[in-house]
Amino acid sequence: MADTRASLTVGRRLATALLGAGFAMAAGAGPALAQSHAPIPVWQGAEANNAAAIELHNQGYAYARLGYYRPAIDAYNQALALAPGWASLYANRAMAYRQLGESAKALSDVQRSIELDRDMVRKWQEWLARLGFYHGAIDGLHGPLTEQAIAAWAGAPQVPARPATAVAQ
Repeated sequence: MADTRASLTVGRRLATALLGAGFAMAAGAGPALAQSHAPIPVWQGAEANNAAAIELHNQGYAYARLGYYRPAIDAYNQALALAPGWASLYANRAMAYRQLGESAKALSDVQRSIELDRDMVRKWQEWLARLGFYHGAIDGLHGPLTEQAIAAWAGAPQVPARPATAVAQ
């Protein structure tokens, strides 16, 4: 737990610096990283009004953009403890799990994001279409084509993660 707290303290400074510089909204990390972890922000509902959860979401996002997927997952986990109904946190954590090759966890989080917010189906379809996994209509219907695209995405090769220890250096 102490390692996680130390990592998140460093992460807060890192995320604050990156977000303050507009990094989270820029595609400056390169096309491979931008495609591998392009979060689906949904700033709606009471869950998204939790300032601490938003800060942790932003930290997770910054970590993921830099390729530090395990610290990203840690930040998303903490945010989910504060805002368990925030669908986009599950979506973003799914992307980080996928990058680590943890397909079952990624698929579970995709499904949870859809259970919490039916509009996530359309968001997943749009995102997976941009990546070349989804070839159906962007209709928000959770059918076989959507399921096939999600499964194909979860099993696709990932961008190598950076070691978590490199964050604290």
